[in-house]
Amino acid sequence: MKFDYDILFDFLPEEDKKHFLVWDNVIVSKKYDSIPGSVETLVATYRAPFEERIIISIDEYEKKVKQKNRDINIDKILN
Repeated sequence: MKFDYDILFDFLPEEDKKHFLVWDNVIVSKKYDSIPGSVETLVATYRAPFEERIIISIDEYEKKVKQKNRDINIDKILN
């Protein structure tokens, strides 16, 4: 699965954005039916300058992707 790293960057804490170096890895964690309330998430590992992780809901990520695609299409229409 390919990820939009610009969108992932939006989820970083402001302090880490100032010192961001590189993305190490992004994985999708499963939703477990045996665990009530579990959801499918993205776990993104990055360096800023030390290794850090953020956990992002798949739903939130997909909303941002749709919003970005919608904005690109609107720009194409208007320009």
